[in-house]
Amino acid sequence: MQVGTPLTAPKGFQLLEAGLTYYLLCSDRATKIVHLVLFTAADGRPLAYLYSLPRDLFETGLTDGIITNSSARIGVPPFLKKRQGQDLSMIDLQCKNRKKKKSDLERAEERLFLIAPLLERRQQIMSSPNPEKEINSYATANKLNAQRIRLWFFSYLCFGQSLWTLTPRYFNCGHWDRLKHPGRAKLGRPSIARGALAGLRLTAEDIERIKTSYKKRRADGRTLTSIYQEAMARDFNAHSVTDEYGIKRIVSSGTIVIPTIDQYRYQIKKAFGLTEVQRARWGETKHRRRNAQHRGKFSSSVSNLLERVEADAYFCEDRPKSYIDDQPLPPLCVARVVDTASALRLGIGFSFGSETNEAYNAAQFCAAISKKKFCALFNINIEEHQWPSSGLSPYLITDRGPGIKREPGTQNLNEAGVLIIREFTPSGQGQSKGIVESSQRRVTKQEGLPRYKTSNLTPYTMAVREIRRLLAENQSANAIGHMTPEMKRHGVAPNPTGIYNFLNDRARNDGLTITFDEAARRFLTKVTVSVGRDGVTLLSQRYNSDALLKTGILQRTGRSGIRRLEAFLLPLCVRHIWISVDSRLIEVDAQLNLRDDPQMLFRSYAELQNEDGILKKRKAEQRTHTHAAIIEQLGKFETDNGKQWHSRQTTRRLPSAHAQQRRTSVKGTKALLTGKSYES
Repeated sequence: MQVGTPLTAPKGFQLLEAGLTYYLLCSDRATKIVHLVLFTAADGRPLAYLYSLPRDLFETGLTDGIITNSSARIGVPPFLKKRQGQDLSMIDLQCKNRKKKKSDLERAEERLFLIAPLLERRQQIMSSPNPEKEINSYATANKLNAQRIRLWFFSYLCFGQSLWTLTPRYFNCGHWDRLKHPGRAKLGRPSIARGALAGLRLTAEDIERIKTSYKKRRADGRTLTSIYQEAMARDFNAHSVTDEYGIKRIVSSGTIVIPTIDQYRYQIKKAFGLTEVQRARWGETKHRRRNAQHRGKFSSSVSNLLERVEADAYFCEDRPKSYIDDQPLPPLCVARVVDTASALRLGIGFSFGSETNEAYNAAQFCAAISKKKFCALFNINIEEHQWPSSGLSPYLITDRGPGIKREPGTQNLNEAGVLIIREFTPSGQGQSKGIVESSQRRVTKQEGLPRYKTSNLTPYTMAVREIRRLLAENQSANAIGHMTPEMKRHGVAPNPTGIYNFLNDRARNDGLTITFDEAARRFLTKVTVSVGRDGVTLLSQRYNSDALLKTGILQRTGRSGIRRLEAFLLPLCVRHIWISVDSRLIEVDAQLNLRDDPQMLFRSYAELQNEDGILKKRKAEQRTHTHAAIIEQLGKFETDNGKQWHSRQTTRRLPSAHAQQRRTSVKGTKALLTGKSYES
C-alpha cells in the first residue's frame, strides 16, 4: 500500500464514515499517526479535509478487513477524473480556446510556487499536532485562500507530486444543469441587436416544444435554418413586425417563448446529437462516406485468395478516335474484378460506349483463364509470374446494374457450374465494395463549360493501354493494409502481387478452376460464322488455322456447300475467335489477303462491323461502276473504229470444204502471220 491509495470503510471506523473514499497521505513513524485525505466538493468547488488516526488503530482496521482498498482509480484526484488516461502535458495543445491569457501549465506552475514554502517543511507540518492549522496560518500570513492552499498541498503530495495535479478544472465549466438554476434571465452571451438583458431562459416545456417541432419538420436534405423558420411560424406562433428603422423582428403572439436560432440549434444538437442531425441533413450515404467512423477493413472478412471478389467498372477519361473520321467516339468502359484478400486485379473486360454485362463477362473470362494466354490475344507478351492468378471466385459482389446479369453460357451449365453466391450492393453505396472502388481511376471534375478529352487511340489500342495499366497497378498499388504480421516477417512485398504469391504458395486459395473452353462458352459473345473451302468467315474477315484444317471440316464443306457454325469472340479483340466443331472449340486466326503488316488484324468487333459496312457499300457502288466502265469502253470502240463491238454474223451450218483444202488454208494463214512465203 502506497501514498495515494484509495481506502474505504464499508461499515465505518472511528472517524471514517461508510460510503466515502479516503486517500492515504502518510504514516508518520515519529508521531505514530496515519494521515488520510478526503476530497469532496461544495457548490461545485473541490475541497480537501485531513483525517488522522493512531497508527496501531489504523493497522488493526486493515488487518481485520474493516478498512479496505477502494475501487476508485489510483493516480489522479477525484476532481480530475475526467482527465484519467490523458497526456496532461498535451492539454494546452489540444485546447480549442487559443485566446486564453494563461496556459494550464503556467497556472499549475503558479500554484506550485505558492505551496513551495509548505513543501520545503512538509515533514515538520505533518508531524505537528494540527497540520491544517499550520497550512491555514501560512495562507493567512500571505493573504491566500486557505481552502485552495490545503487542496493544492494535499493533492500534490497524494498523487505522485505531479505538477499536473495542480491544473485548473476548466474542462468542467458549463456542465451544470441550467433547468435547476433559479430565475428566468437568459443565460449565455448577451445579444448585441436585442439588448444585453433581452430574452428568456428556456424551460423544460420550451425545450420539449423545440424537440417536438424538429421531429415534425425535419426531412431528408432539409437545412436546420428552414426547419427553424417553419417551426417558429407554426409551432411557436411567431410573427414578424417592422420597427421604426425598417428592421423586421420576430415576436411572439402569445405567452410562448421564441427561441433564437442559436438556442434552437443548441437544444437540437444536445437532444439528438450532431450525428443524427447531419444524417438527416445530408442523407445516410453522404454521412457514411464523409463523417461516419470506419467499422473495420473489408479485407478482414476473408482469409484466403478468391474467397470473395468485387467487380466494378469505370470509363476512360479520354475518348477513342473514330475509325473513319476525326470525330470522337463514345468512351470506353473498363470493368475489373479485384480480389478482396490481396487487392490483386484478377480480370479486365471492356465494352464500348456504355457499361454493359458484356464488359463484366469479359472480365470474368479474363479472371478464369491463364493471363499469359489472355494478354497474347492483345499481342502483349508476359510471363505467368507477372500476373499469376487464374480461376473464378465462388462469391462475387457487384452493383445493381449490368454486373448482376448471368453470363450468356449459364443456361448450358448445371447448378454446380454457376457461381455459388452473388451479392448486390445497395443502390448508391459504393463503400459496400470498397476494395474495387478504391482501386478505380479518379477523374478530376473541372468547373466551367462542359469539356471532354479526345485521344488518338482506337478502342482496341486503348484497351491494350488499360491492360498495361492493370499490370502496373498489380505491382505498384499500396497493399500494406492487407498484410498480416506473418507476411511482414517473411518480407512480402507490400503490393497485390506479393501478397497473392505469398497466400497462393501456401494453398490459401478458394478459386474454382475451369478450362479455357468452358470459360469461352460461358462468358464470351456468341456469333454465327460461315465456313467455306477457304476457311471461316466472320462478316468480311477470313479466319483459318492448322487446327481447323486437321478437323477436315473445310473439305467436307467443299462437297456440301457453305455451312453455318456458332463461334465465340472477345469483342475488343477479334484477332482470334473460337468456333465450335463437333462439340469442340477450335481457335482460328484472322488472315490477310496480301502479305502485309499483321498488326492490322488486331482490332475490335466494332471495327470489324464498321469495315463490313464499308465493304458492303463499296460492293454496291462497284456494281454500278462495273456497268459504267463497260459502257464507256463500248462507246469509245465504236467511235474510234466506226464499227460495233459485236459485229459478227451467225450461220446455222458449218462451211463445207475438203479436208486438204482446210489444211492448206490453215498453213497459208500461219505463213501470212509469220511473214513467210507459202506455195501450195
